[in-house]
Amino acid sequence: MRTTTKIAAVLATAATTTVLIAGTAAAEAAAAPPWWSDPATCVNPQTERQRTVNNRLVEVRSGYCGGVQHGWGRIQNFTGQEFIRFEVDLNGDRRWDDFSTYTAGNRNYTQAYPTSPSPDRAFRACYVADPNGTCTADNSTDWW
Repeated sequence: MRTTTKIAAVLATAATTTVLIAGTAAAEAAAAPPWWSDPATCVNPQTERQRTVNNRLVEVRSGYCGGVQHGWGRIQNFTGQEFIRFEVDLNGDRRWDDFSTYTAGNRNYTQAYPTSPSPDRAFRACYVADPNGTCTADNSTDWW
């Protein structure tokens, strides 16, 4: 009898541990940024903001990706391996909290991020010559 009780206790402990590990993985997955990898698959795209920077047209675009409105950055009139950066403000301070950067020679648009009715969420796009560059008042669109 004692052996059966101990085995049952060990199995119950193992099951609880498995549930906790699975719960932690699910929580981490839920906290992952909600980027849409390819906004070329989104419908009803439109330009929300645009600006010419060094003869390149930089845009904040929006459309519906998987039924949810998203925003992304796009660059046109680029001349080779240049970079488009898309910055996301999540708390209303108009400083980037997340971003997506792509090489324009490979793909002229970034990943997309969900919009929000909250005025705290905003987007801007910019042309940067260096992949580690950031948007400034001189190289970016206005916040949208």
